[in-house]
Amino acid sequence: MAGLLEIAAGFPRRNLAEGEVLLTDGGIVDALYVLVSGALRVEKGGVAVAALAQPGACVGEMSLLLGIPATADVVAVTASEVAVVDDARAMLDAEQQSGSLTLELARMLAGRLQVMTTYLVDLKHQYADHEGGLGMVDVVLGTLMQSAGPKRELRSARDPDPEY
Repeated sequence: MAGLLEIAAGFPRRNLAEGEVLLTDGGIVDALYVLVSGALRVEKGGVAVAALAQPGACVGEMSLLLGIPATADVVAVTASEVAVVDDARAMLDAEQQSGSLTLELARMLAGRLQVMTTYLVDLKHQYADHEGGLGMVDVVLGTLMQSAGPKRELRSARDPDPEY
């Protein structure tokens, strides 16, 4: 995330009050927003799917990568400051013209993430009052919400050294 902070260093800043909406699900996204300070919550259908508090975290990336409207609401949890990378679309277009493998992989992964997030939120709505395994969707979303995103080891409490 330090790399995004470096890229965003010279861009304008926007201050958000607690509770202020930065992006609205279905709305136009015309910039990439990089968190400088504070905390943001990403919500889909009223369900929190991510909590961002680490400087350098960004929002708006899926819309910019996929060329689609915002896929979730983004709300300031506390007073926050974001850098506004308003020419992110042009930067991506320049990457595309050079035939960047990285950009194509990022677009593929963004598409997968959008589908999975939508699916998990739908499951949460369907099984919110359900006992048992399907009722665990809330726990899964909570765990994902707290994830910083970098490398994770595949393991479980039952099998700390799985063969996969």
